[in-house]
Amino acid sequence: MITNAALIPIRNSSTRLPNKSLKKIKNNLRSIDIVIERAKKTNFFVILTTSTESSDDVLVDIAKEHSIAIFRGSLNNKIKRWYDCLKTFEIQNALIVDGDDLCFDYDIGIRSIQQLTSSSSELITHTKNIVPGFFTYAMTFNAIEKLYSFARSDSIDTDVIDKFIKKANLKTNFITLKSHEQNKDIRLTLDYVEDLEFFRKLYEHVDILDDGKTIVKFLEENESIVDINLFRHKDFLLNQAKFNEGIN
Repeated sequence: MITNAALIPIRNSSTRLPNKSLKKIKNNLRSIDIVIERAKKTNFFVILTTSTESSDDVLVDIAKEHSIAIFRGSLNNKIKRWYDCLKTFEIQNALIVDGDDLCFDYDIGIRSIQQLTSSSSELITHTKNIVPGFFTYAMTFNAIEKLYSFARSDSIDTDVIDKFIKKANLKTNFITLKSHEQNKDIRLTLDYVEDLEFFRKLYEHVDILDDGKTIVKFLEENESIVDINLFRHKDFLLNQAKFNEGIN
């Protein structure tokens, strides 16, 4: 039985930026290397959760390189992949560390699990004013089981899970954010070519394990780097909205 685990959902079949997990960011470090090492800072059991597609075979070796676990499951239905992973490893609580979030804030991740386990919540999420890319979700096994009850088929695309959360009527609370974690015009997630350029420039100047406060302070002092990809966030939100509209 594992009490708390950090799950990193990732796959190499992205259409906007194919094989983005393997893109070199700093020296020989790939984007997924950075996400894994930041997830390790939580001191939770870290699992790379990917698909059984051949395009994701390379992630098996990457997990071994970092001495973390790997779970392979559904390609399109990441809720099913999470559920099957939690069942296999007997995990009680899962911190979701999006494989696109190269500045995942491990401090927020730790706090979210603490908030989850000290309350009756099933899901800890964030308000809309969070710095994009700092944090996704913390969930109990019960929460993921409820989500899975609305998305059992491998063919269901659950890339955006907002509507499934509403359907499952989860007991939800919001992570309490510090001042540097909210209300900033900064985009810290990898979806577009401009995001790739942004992260390469950012990590020329900060360490891959620097905390969120250090990263935000640097970016506020270097707006030219922020401007590389900030305009892309509008496109990102529009794509999410369109996806949600297509879910019955």
